[in-house]
Amino acid sequence: MRVTFWGTRGSIAKAGPTTVRYGGNTSCVEMRSDRGTVIVVDCGTGAHGLGADMQARADGAPIEGHLLITHTHWDHIQGLPFFAPLFNPDNTWHIYGPRGLSNSLIDTLAGQMQYSYFPVSLEQLAATVQYHDLVEGTFDIDDFTITTQYLNHPALTLGYRIEADGATVVYASDHEPHRPALADGGDLLASDHDRAHIRFLQGADLLIHDAQYLSDEYPSKREWGHSTVEYVVDAAHQARVARAALYHHDPGRSDDALDEIVARARARAHAAGFGGELFGAKEGMAVELNGSEAGVPDTVRYRGAATRQPAVDDVPRSVLISAPSAEIAAVVREAAQAEDLQISEEIPPGLVIEAVHAEEPGIVVLEDHDDVLDQARSIRAIGESYGADVSIFAITRSRSRHHVGTEPITDWLLWPCSGVYVRTKLHAALLRRSCRWQNAPLPPHEDRRLASLHRLGILDTEPEARFDRFTREASFLLDVPVALVSLVDSERQWFKSAYGTALTETHRDVAFCAHAIVDGEILQVPDALQDPRFADNPAVTDDPRIRFYAGVPLILSDGSHPGTLCVIDYRPRLLDETKLQELSRLARLVALELEADPQR
Repeated sequence: MRVTFWGTRGSIAKAGPTTVRYGGNTSCVEMRSDRGTVIVVDCGTGAHGLGADMQARADGAPIEGHLLITHTHWDHIQGLPFFAPLFNPDNTWHIYGPRGLSNSLIDTLAGQMQYSYFPVSLEQLAATVQYHDLVEGTFDIDDFTITTQYLNHPALTLGYRIEADGATVVYASDHEPHRPALADGGDLLASDHDRAHIRFLQGADLLIHDAQYLSDEYPSKREWGHSTVEYVVDAAHQARVARAALYHHDPGRSDDALDEIVARARARAHAAGFGGELFGAKEGMAVELNGSEAGVPDTVRYRGAATRQPAVDDVPRSVLISAPSAEIAAVVREAAQAEDLQISEEIPPGLVIEAVHAEEPGIVVLEDHDDVLDQARSIRAIGESYGADVSIFAITRSRSRHHVGTEPITDWLLWPCSGVYVRTKLHAALLRRSCRWQNAPLPPHEDRRLASLHRLGILDTEPEARFDRFTREASFLLDVPVALVSLVDSERQWFKSAYGTALTETHRDVAFCAHAIVDGEILQVPDALQDPRFADNPAVTDDPRIRFYAGVPLILSDGSHPGTLCVIDYRPRLLDETKLQELSRLARLVALELEADPQR
């Protein structure tokens, strides 16, 4: 794969003698596979030069390409009306971007080309153009596989993990640390949301990451939606990427200033022990990637999930606000109104539980108080009773409280925060819930759990009869077609024993077992299509089309849960108490076998 930078500047184009080496054009990167498939990520002013170059290289031949837009802020779409390949009737282009709740991608893009702003309308593009709305998930473009994930930015923004020719590029422009304290760098794995970001970057051959600010500039830029150099260096190190490109340069930086920043970043990377290459992205720079250098295991990915049409109309569009502080209540109210949500507000903390029972909201926003965690757990339990996975946001004034990764809270927002910021959080929550597919939360003490799993030395070993006998017995006793000993690694679930399927592993995001290991209890899903956690999971909607699941966590002697013994059926089921006890009995035997000496 060949990656070429055509625009590396952030916020606004900056031409002039001080930006010659790093470039003054805004975000635009071209990726071309060995087969010749062309993907362009973002269409800032750098797209003008790219388009002219493409036309010259084509020498009159038709051009087919794919444009991935992270979000529709002007510095990422301003080059669209000046991208020459869109005006050639022989060409075919597909344009992808994040789906809105009411407006489609084509509606949003058409806005910047209205008559008041530009003399050419979107309808006048001569090429054949197809538009695709995206949510979080995975999809294919020819020989590319692309995974999307929402970033932390005031507008709904997607990051792209792009794989082709055995290599992986992660493009994460316009992303801010979820925990503000991490603007100074540090242990990003200590924050749940930042840990998820590291998982998204994990093992990339090339990471292209927003690095607009330095940490000492960040306090006055908080909630502007951009990263610091320190955060990016530590993220690259902890994600074990092979190369990291500092990107989305501040328009106020000269070439000399960026040289100093790159030198500072390299010194930090060296001190941290980062073994990869770190550089500042420069306009015109090309990087050749020849297969994976990071050694991250390839896992089974389910295609089409990112292009799925979420069931927005099927989820509650109501928000309950309990914020005694008038200024917090006002900001949340305006954000909810902007998203056209039905609002229940001015609910005192002592009446929240009663109000949730009565109104069955889809989103609850709480101002932080002493009992907020217990209250959030009660809200979740009530939500389950009316079939909703309630999104719960807690707004806090405490920086130490803000980063706490507690399972009942969907997200902590640090006050003061802007209405735009709150609106984006509500928007993303609605889209995630409407997709009816939820990634499992990380179990408590995940690092310790993974260490226990790896100490077993069993991952990627050959099948063994001592485990296969348990999956055969589970299939027979419970009358199910599939039984698995599943071990949940950091990015995948791997099957030590698989009865009734040829699969050996899947990505962790689609794993039912990733949910089962969280609290140590039996997880039974009688009908996945009726469960909001799994209904749109690609393993349910596509092959193998799981309808029933029951999994018992495997509990080691140190109390950790490395995986499950689970059973799957392609029809709805419900195991009675006797059969659940049988599954639990077999799971205990599997756990003993995991820690036993296989030579005994």
